Amino acid sequence: MDVDKICVRADKCPIYTGVLESNEFMIQSYKSMYCENGKEGRESCKRYQVIMVAGKCPQDILPNSDLPLETILLLMN
Repeated sequence: MDVDKICVRADKCPIYTGVLESNEFMIQSYKSMYCENGKEGRESCKRYQVIMVAGKCPQDILPNSDLPLETILLLMN
């Protein structure tokens, strides 16, 4: 594993740290597509996008959420 490809937010991310531990396949898929896929993975991760704008992200937002960023931000207020 190339450490430079791992998201800088991984250690604080509930997806990366195993909140979805009941579904190992899903966790590994998210990790490889988003958390461990360098800049491209981070920038396509909805959680990362929200954190970059708001400084935090609701626990229930998944990396592949269909919700637009603006909607998530509105729901946070």
